[in-house]
Amino acid sequence: MGNLIFKCPRTGMNVQHWLEEPKPGDPACAYETVVCKACTRLHFINRDTRKLLGERE
Repeated sequence: MGNLIFKCPRTGMNVQHWLEEPKPGDPACAYETVVCKACTRLHFINRDTRKLLGERE
């Protein structure tokens, strides 16, 4: 997948993270657990849409 930039919901900062390529057989709608470099908490990113869990469309 490559680099992903998302906005941390706690700090409002843009955070860059690397997501690995999905393995064969992985569901497309699965969420990836990411340790945020801005707030050091866990966030969940949808592998298909590349949006945070709970983020508005």
